[in-house]
Amino acid sequence: MSSWKRAAASGCAALISFSVTLIAGGLAGCAGSGNMTGSPPPPSTMIPGNWEFTATNSNGWAVPFGVYLTETGSTVSGMAWIQIAFPLDCTPECCSGPFADFNDSLTGAMGSSGSLTLGSAVPNGGPVFSMTGTLSGGTVTNGTFSLTGGCPDSGTLTGYELPELDGTYVGAMTSVDTGQSYVFSASLQQSSPVNARGFLNVDGTAMVSGYPCLTSATGGGSEQNSGFLGNQFGVTMNASSGGATLSLGGTLSQDGKTITANYAVSGGGCTLDVGTGTLALQ
Repeated sequence: MSSWKRAAASGCAALISFSVTLIAGGLAGCAGSGNMTGSPPPPSTMIPGNWEFTATNSNGWAVPFGVYLTETGSTVSGMAWIQIAFPLDCTPECCSGPFADFNDSLTGAMGSSGSLTLGSAVPNGGPVFSMTGTLSGGTVTNGTFSLTGGCPDSGTLTGYELPELDGTYVGAMTSVDTGQSYVFSASLQQSSPVNARGFLNVDGTAMVSGYPCLTSATGGGSEQNSGFLGNQFGVTMNASSGGATLSLGGTLSQDGKTITANYAVSGGGCTLDVGTGTLALQ
């Protein structure tokens, strides 16, 4: 089995692990005001922006990856992050699919008829990745991809542009350990363009009803403690009092109206606690 297939079989990394790993604790910056209209800003119909792609080979193995694309004339460039766990038994030449863990050198072109091409060689002699598709109305259709080199593969590709992460999301989150549910209200706002690490920064504030050791928290806003790429984000916030840390991560829906979310609370007298739930844009 190729490492591409082993990576897909291992499943997507837990979002809370993404949140904790991507962003270290520490308050940086102020929370943004957010979009309070109840509707996220629509994605653009042009190529620049934050995209979620899925590459599926002939055996049905699907690998998701986020890409922030920019455009200069007809030239398209992108930073890509593969959103899947590393396989435990990968080989050096193709350890984690087409991009390694992160690839900041995707380049290609946008044709006058909406045709999109992108490609890159993974650093350190890894496989060469290429993709094609037709861009229309914030989606990529008729997409294909291929890998050549150490671990060849090919298949279909789909993609869509995400709206901005900008607004207040509210919903119940349930502790995995205790089964207790709490109401979270999280105001989130991304900034553009991507930072030096290739992610969009996120400002955040959160209010939590009924939680025993945390009522509100603020943070994010820097590449050290926030990140958003493709449909996944993470932000670390500091409690307004008591010294606890709240890490919030999740998957944004294609229309930007719901977040499949995870949280982790630790420190400041709080027992380590993690939970999951769904947050809806207000």
